[in-house]
Order: sequence, then structure tokens, then C-alpha cells
Amino acid sequence: MTRRLAAILDADVVGFSRLMGFDETGTFATLKAHNSEVIVPSISRHHGRVVKFVGDGTLAEFASVVDAVGCAMEIQRALLRRNEAIEPDRRMLWRIGIHVDDVLVEDEEIFGDGVNVAASLQALAPPGGICVSQQVNDQIRSKLDFQAIDFGNRKLKNIDRPIRVWRWTAEGEQLPSPAAPKDQATRPLRNRPSIAVLPFSNMSSIEEQEHFSDGFTDELIATLARCRWLLVAARNSSFSYKGRQANAQQVAEDLGVKYVLEGSVRRAADRVRVTAQLLNGTDGTLLWAERYDRTLADIFEVQDQLASEITGTIEPELGSIEFAALRGRTVFDMDAWEIYLKGLWHLYRFTLDELKTAKALFEQAIGIDPTFAQAQARLAYVHIQLGWYGPLDERAERICEAIDLAERAIGLDQKEPAAHLALGRALALDGATEAGIAHLRNALQLDHSFAQAHFALGQVLCYVERPAEGIAEIKEAFRLSPRDPHLWTFHNILAIANYQLGDLAEAAKAARASLRSPNATFWPAIVLVATLGRQGEIDEAREAISRLHRFRPGMSCADARREFYFGDNPVMTEAFIDRFIADLASAGLPD
Repeated sequence: MTRRLAAILDADVVGFSRLMGFDETGTFATLKAHNSEVIVPSISRHHGRVVKFVGDGTLAEFASVVDAVGCAMEIQRALLRRNEAIEPDRRMLWRIGIHVDDVLVEDEEIFGDGVNVAASLQALAPPGGICVSQQVNDQIRSKLDFQAIDFGNRKLKNIDRPIRVWRWTAEGEQLPSPAAPKDQATRPLRNRPSIAVLPFSNMSSIEEQEHFSDGFTDELIATLARCRWLLVAARNSSFSYKGRQANAQQVAEDLGVKYVLEGSVRRAADRVRVTAQLLNGTDGTLLWAERYDRTLADIFEVQDQLASEITGTIEPELGSIEFAALRGRTVFDMDAWEIYLKGLWHLYRFTLDELKTAKALFEQAIGIDPTFAQAQARLAYVHIQLGWYGPLDERAERICEAIDLAERAIGLDQKEPAAHLALGRALALDGATEAGIAHLRNALQLDHSFAQAHFALGQVLCYVERPAEGIAEIKEAFRLSPRDPHLWTFHNILAIANYQLGDLAEAAKAARASLRSPNATFWPAIVLVATLGRQGEIDEAREAISRLHRFRPGMSCADARREFYFGDNPVMTEAFIDRFIADLASAGLPD
């Protein structure tokens, strides 16, 4: 055997067996045409050679990485044009993976880790797209217009080390995928809670205000419907009760729902008061009630704000109510949805032991129902939290796991906000910040009442030194979830953002508010130390250091620096970390 450096291209058809099931003869003819008219000629034009054809796959090598990637882009663009006139479920789409490495050569065959990496990259590529390794991306960056998305460090099959992956498609990330699983909405309904929103009563003395109460009810139904785990009765069903006296039990029986939400709207001049109450459809008991007062400037903005605020409050309330009914039951007599709810309860306790319990429960729920996208998404989120709460040397592996699980959840249900939340946070922690921000914004587009996504976006904006934008998102999270179980982190990121802006009084205030939360960790304590160190408040800083050491005995500046890294990736900018550590030293924290 001899060795040589090569750029390895691995290409494979997506869902080939499914296509053969539709039309065996036609599919085989299309495969031959793709190979003979597009793939092989393109490989030749770019000075490569076909090593072999394996079933519906092609393996090729190139002396130049630029040639390999140029060839792959040409192939995918040509195939995209060919597929335009074909029905989406009959299109033959290809995935391509490219890696550069030493290969072993014998009788014109190539072997080695490089070939395995290229094959694994191909499996990660989107239909009609390309995945390349970091080594490939580094070599072509200034030579090709290759607009790839950083997809973070990934664990590849039979490869010991994580590989950083970049993904590209001929038309962005939205190519049709006939092999993709059906949307979660088409799957059988699980034992999810259900709710009907009755038309809010117009209590104003002005008859013309009927449109405001009806418009508000419409907005509230639409906003609640974005909660993927909650079944919401259709608008037409709910409005059939308008002007009628109907109790919650009757509505629940008629519409087949578990909960009923009702309320009233009262307007006087430029002020509006909305009251809302959540009722148990079984016995009519009051479960939750709240009153909201607003000044009317823009009527639609007020409707949107109130609807999102009520939704942001009701969602965790319902979760708590649903979980309370499960106490005393074991997982052996629960279905996947109930085990998932139990996992959520443990997740929101936010301690290391509770996170481990949540992890086991989500895994059990997935074992019962592998198509359960929300359980996959929350399991990804648990891995992210275990990265923060667990040992530092496990962080890189945790993030790889989180990315895999979140991707799987999105594959099962592209409209699941929790999946985009998990993938966004994981990618940001893995160094792919812009891709992370894109997924977090997607989560909010799917559910603008999602307080955790607002918080996560605010946090990531602080990672990239955009604290003013981050504060706006954190404040929105506070508005939507004023009793959030992770409230200490809201205050903590607010403290970091104000520290970045140089508003040290506000930073210290937010850090102290964070420390008042019973489940706070050492983070607000260390942010308070750095803030006081920059202010030169040495006596107060000494007291803050003492408080920090109650959380983390003997913590030093070197320990603090390590906390800002996930594997080799700094969470914040290096300039921020250096400034923060210098302020800790000024406060008197040992080196």
C-alpha cells in the first residue's frame, strides 16, 4: 500500500429504497442518467477520478480540495435544475460529504479514516446539499464562494474525535426532502391537555368595543395554538358560545376539552382592563386567575401583548397542574406523554441530580415513542444544562449530543419551537453563534410567547457583545414568564449585559436579585465580584468573594476562566473573558 493526500468525495441518493418501491425500472434508469450525464462528467471536468460505485453511491478522489468542492456544488446545482419538473416525492436527491486526509491506496482503491469521515459527512448532509469538514472549509474559504453554515462539532460513526461540520445547499436550507419524516401534526394525538377559549365578554359601556374583545379572543386562540403540546379548540367552535350562558363543564363536554379559559374586557377612555380565568372542565373549579391593566396606544399591539403574556403564564401553569395529577404514579403505568411531563418537572428543578433524573425520563419516553419530537428536544436541552451544571471535561461531548438530538427533533417536527431552542443554544455554545441565533429566532417565529427562547436569544446576543439587544430579549422573557423556574438566570444574564455596557450599578443590582433565587448557582456571585472589582469596591468585593466561596470553595481566577469554555470554544469573546478575569483579580480573587 502507498499513502497520499486526497480530497475524498462521497455521494449517495436519499431514500433510494423508497424510490425503488415506487418505480424500480424508472428509478434505476434515473440513477444511471445522473451518474453518466452529471456526476461522472463533473468529476472529470474537475480533475478527479471515480474510485468506485457502491449501489446508489459514488466515491471519488481529487488532488485539490477546491476541485472537489467545486465539483460537488456543480453536481447539486445541475441536479436541482433537473428536478424542477419532477413531482417532489419522485425527485432523486443526493447527499455529498467531502473531507481531506491521508488515504491508503491499493489497486486504485482508497482506504482509511478519511474515507470513513467523508461517508459520515455525507450522511449528515441535507438532501440536495453538501457537508464538509473544518479542514476542507479552511482550505476553500478564500478560493470559492461556498456559503456554508457552521453546524458545530459532531460525533461521527467510528471516529473517535469530534469533527467540525459545515453544511451547504443549492438553495439554502429549505430543499424538499421526500425521505423526511412527516410533520408531527400528522401523527396520532397523544394524551395532551386540551383547552377552549370562550369569547371574552365586553364589559365596556361603549357598544362599539365589541370588536376589541372579539379581536383579543381571536389573538389569544392563535397564540395558544402555537403551544405544540396543547390542543386548542377551533375559533368557530369557541365562538358558538358567544352571547350564551354556558358553564365550563358543559363547554368541556360539548367540545371534548379538559380546560376552559374565559374572561372579560372593560375599556374606559384610553385604559383597558382584561381579566382571565382558567377553569377545570371536569368540575368547573377555578385553577388560575389574573387581571391585566394597559394603556391603549396601538390597539393591535395591546391585543398581541396581552395574548402573549396570558399564554406565557398559562403554559407553565398547565404543566404544573398536569404533573400534579401524576404524583404517586410510577413510569410503569404511564404513557410517553405522562413520562415526558414528569421529566419536565424534574428538568425545571435545575439541579445536577434532578437533571439526571429528567434525562432518564425523557429517554424512557423516547423509548416508548421514538417519534416524540418534544421529548427529543427536551433531552437535548437537558444535555445543554448538564454541560453547565456537570463536569467541565464532559461539556464538549454534551453539546455534540445536544446537537444530534435537537436535529433529530427538528427532523420529526420542523415546527417544534423547543427543538429550535435546543439546537440554537447548543450551536452557540459550540462556537456556531450565527447559526444558533438563526435557530433561536426561528423558535420565536414559531412561538413568540416562548419565554425561554427570548432568554436564550438574549444570552447569545451577549456572547457576541450585543448587550443592548440582549437586554430587550431578557426583559421580554421576564414579561412573559415572571415566575419562571429558571428566573435566576434571567437576572444573571441581565447582570452580565449591564456589566458589558458599563452600567455597573444595574449589573450589581441584577446579580444580587439573581442570588436571592433559591436555586441560583455560583454565576451571579462571580458576576457580582467582577462588577465590584471594576468599581473598586474592595470591602464589598471581599464579602462577595466569601459568598462565592460558599458556592465554590477555593475558586480562583484560573477556575473562573475555565468556566467560560465548552471544550475549546469560549462562550464569550476572549476580550470579554480577559476583562472579566482582570476585574476578578482587582476584587481580590486569588489567581
